[in-house]
Amino acid sequence: MMLQFTLSRDALLKPLQGLVSIAEKKHTIPVLSSVLFIIEEGKLRLKASDLETEIVSYVEIEEASHDASIAIPAKKLHDIIRNLPEGASVKITEEANDRVLVACNRSKFTMSILKASSFPMMNEDTGRAMFKLSYAQLNSAIKRVKFAMANNDVRYFLNGMLWEVNNDRFRTVATDGHRMASSEVLIEDTFLDAVQIIVPSKAIKELERTLSAPEDAEIEVQIGKNYFRIILPDFQFTSKLIEGRFPDYTRVIPPNNTKLLVANRVELKQALLRTAILSNETYRGVRLELQDNALLLSANNPEHEEAQDQMAVKYSDQPMEIGFNVNYLLNIVDVLDSEHIDFYFDSPQMSLLIKDDDSRSTYVVSPIKL
Repeated sequence: MMLQFTLSRDALLKPLQGLVSIAEKKHTIPVLSSVLFIIEEGKLRLKASDLETEIVSYVEIEEASHDASIAIPAKKLHDIIRNLPEGASVKITEEANDRVLVACNRSKFTMSILKASSFPMMNEDTGRAMFKLSYAQLNSAIKRVKFAMANNDVRYFLNGMLWEVNNDRFRTVATDGHRMASSEVLIEDTFLDAVQIIVPSKAIKELERTLSAPEDAEIEVQIGKNYFRIILPDFQFTSKLIEGRFPDYTRVIPPNNTKLLVANRVELKQALLRTAILSNETYRGVRLELQDNALLLSANNPEHEEAQDQMAVKYSDQPMEIGFNVNYLLNIVDVLDSEHIDFYFDSPQMSLLIKDDDSRSTYVVSPIKL
C-alpha cells in the first residue's frame, strides 16, 4: 500500500526552510540531498542530516494513510511548496517506481525519490547529562561569545564554543587566541559536576539559523560522549562534538587590571566606528589614549590619513596609551545592551579586561603595537 498524506502548505514550508540548507550541501551519499518524511501514529516528522548535524521537525498533518517513510528531494520540494498559494492544502502521494506526486489545487508535480531505508542514522552514545534553560537564555549566551570563535585554526578545539554546566550555571566561552569571550546564565540547579563540551562553529551557525521559539520556551539539552541534542516539542537538533580539551579560559583573565574606565556604550561604538574609517585595513589598529575623564581615539593608515576623536568617560587613574584591533572592540560593544561598559587596564603590554555585569559577560582582548 502506497503512502499518502495531506497537510497545510504553510505548516510544511517553515520546517523545510530550516532543513533544506543541510540537504543542499554536496553529499557523497545521494539520499542526504533529500528530506526524510516519517509518519508514525498519524504524526509527521521531517529529518535532514549531513552525518555531523541532524535536524528533526514535527509537522501537523490533516490525514495520513498509514505509517511509512519516504525520502523526497529537499530543494525541489522546497521550491515547489514555496511557490504554492498561501493557506492551500498539499497532498503527497507515493507512487510506483520510486516516484512521488505532490498535488495542490490544479498543480501537480511528479518527482523521483530514493529509498527511505538508505537514509543513514547518526551514531549516538547513551546520554550522560541533561539540563534545561529557556530559549532566551541559550540565545543570549551564544550571541555574546560567538564572534570570538576561531575559524579554521589548526588548534581544532578552538573552532567551536565551549559549553560548561556546573550546578546552577551555564557558561559559553570562545577564543581565537587573540581574544576571549565568556557569558553566563543562571539555570535551575542541575546538581551536576562540571560538564564541558565543545560545540562546532558550524553547529552554532545552524542552530542560530534554524532554532526559533518564544523567549520563555523551555529547551532541554542532552549531552552524550560525542554529541549534543537540543529538544523542543516540535524541533530537535543533534550535532557531533569537537573532541579535545578546551584551554583553561580562566588563566587568560588578567588578575591585576585595576585601572577602571567606564564608557557609555553607544557613544563608544560611534567613536570607534568613526575612527576606524581611516585605520590600516590590514590590522585595523586604533590607539586609545586614557586621560582624566577623557578618552582620545586615533588611527592612521599607509596613505598618511589620520582620524582623531574624543569622548567623555569616567577615568581617574594615570594616563596611558594602548592599541587594539578596532574590530575586536566593536564585536564586544555590538553584543552588549547595557548603558555603560567597564574597561579594566593594567599596562600597554597587558590584555584589556571588559566586564558587563548586566549580562554576566567577560571579555579579554590582547593589545597590538601601533
